[in-house]
Amino acid sequence: MNKFWLFIAASIFTIFVFCVWIILFRLYPIALIDWKIISAKDFNKDYSAALTYYKNALELSGGDSKVLEADETGKEIKRALLENFIENVLIDEELKKDLSSDELGGLVDRKIGEIIKDEEIQKAAETLYGFSFSDFKERVLAPQAKKEILESRLFLYSGGNGDFGKKLEEIKSKARVMIFLPDFEWNGKEVIIK
Repeated sequence: MNKFWLFIAASIFTIFVFCVWIILFRLYPIALIDWKIISAKDFNKDYSAALTYYKNALELSGGDSKVLEADETGKEIKRALLENFIENVLIDEELKKDLSSDELGGLVDRKIGEIIKDEEIQKAAETLYGFSFSDFKERVLAPQAKKEILESRLFLYSGGNGDFGKKLEEIKSKARVMIFLPDFEWNGKEVIIK
């Protein structure tokens, strides 16, 4: 009987430590897109980068960066980020239907290679977004490259009649999306603020 209670206590302690670890490192999900997790850590990192970008852009254009402190502005940036995460996951899934991971990786690397020939891009990524260049490639350039790849494949395989916007709408309408942030929900087409 003593071993049983020791096992129960050890199990509870292990679960507690695991939960604390998930919370401390923000690994808990804020959204599920076709069972792919978007973690609070990733979301917060991109939110911070978006705020840095908008703050820098406003300062460069002579605007007032205090507008970013408004609750509505923060919610709209978060809504747009959620929408972007959803689109990125769905585009990635759509491309993986026809391309192997190696093929897709090669195409993405070529697209990124075309962009990063300019050494100023690296400085701009760090200055404007506050990202290291490797984070910038992973979080900004790679998703954009995948969008362009899907768009060009759609154009080629439809004889020039492909409408990327309609295809993306169709993909989004079939997606299973769950958002766990209290101020947002998925209406079947887009993220909306409650």
